[in-house]
Amino acid sequence: MSCLSVATAKGRLDTAGCRKLAVFFLTCLLVFSSCSARNSVNKESEIPFVKNGRLYSFSSDSKNQFITKSYESYLTSEGYTQRAVSSSLKNGYILAWDKKKQSLYHIDNNQKLRCEVKLNGYISFVDKNYVLTQTNSFDENKGFGFSLYQLKYSYKKDKLKLKQIWKGNIDCFVSDCFFTEDGICICGGNREDTKNNVFYITKKGIHKCFSTVKKSDFLRILNTENGVYAFLSGRDKSAAKPLIYKFSLTGNSNADDIECIENLNKDSLLTSDFDCFFGYGFTIPAVNQIVLPASVNGSINFICYDYNSKIIKTVVSDVTGCVAVLGLDSTGVYYMARDPLIEGSYYGVAFFDGNTSTKLWDK
Repeated sequence: MSCLSVATAKGRLDTAGCRKLAVFFLTCLLVFSSCSARNSVNKESEIPFVKNGRLYSFSSDSKNQFITKSYESYLTSEGYTQRAVSSSLKNGYILAWDKKKQSLYHIDNNQKLRCEVKLNGYISFVDKNYVLTQTNSFDENKGFGFSLYQLKYSYKKDKLKLKQIWKGNIDCFVSDCFFTEDGICICGGNREDTKNNVFYITKKGIHKCFSTVKKSDFLRILNTENGVYAFLSGRDKSAAKPLIYKFSLTGNSNADDIECIENLNKDSLLTSDFDCFFGYGFTIPAVNQIVLPASVNGSINFICYDYNSKIIKTVVSDVTGCVAVLGLDSTGVYYMARDPLIEGSYYGVAFFDGNTSTKLWDK
């Protein structure tokens, strides 16, 4: 990926455009999204995912056989990013944004292009109901230009149109996001690299709902029915405190508010070998848990935290690490697994059921 047209903020590695392979999973190239497991899986779903810029998908009922589709005919020199693909509102269809052609594709379960809509942007965040685009030019006084669109489907849901419902500028190098029924929540550092901020964008406008000091880290956000949880993912695996922040999309809080902080050091299940949070997390709503990726003695573990009882339920090892959340069903979460700081680590689709991680595909 090419670099932004402006200088990166204080040499940051996790800017909106300029990335280095060594911290590949720290970027949003595969997020959106954590995107809080935005794709809810059912038997008719087709779940798109991206590896090395190539577009693939898998069916929700193929966990045991794990049959995938490769979309080679849609490959472009610019490639795809995980943030810019999503399951469609129409079962079996997927949405994929082609940066080179500046187009949003609606592709059916036979890999046939059913609709193509022009969509300009440098970066795109795609969901079945909304799309957020970002420019690559940074206004010194305002930030990057963002536009939020609502997807309008035809009667048969095979054709679609885009309706712009918000446009504005934000000083934010996006590090994570999730979609809601009304819009999108994004977070990231400012240009000065001093603050991590969270913004909620809907057709009603933009609202800043959380802020914390930014050091050598990147903010991650997880949406639950109990509020939004956030944690800081390290640039590397240097020691850091296991702090969780909690806020609401309608509030306006910061990390200095003591009630916004939960320190897992107080929990007996937190191992003394804990280094820091590292990667992307996700939610498991059925059991009221958020799953936090943590470096434990240099290896990534999943910390399963019950946000109702405010305790760690379990710590699971041998999970490789999460660089993107693909979707969830009633039994667990599909995610793209990788630890780029360990040479030759598994890089592919995995499934986490709350107790174990199963490797499914790494072609």
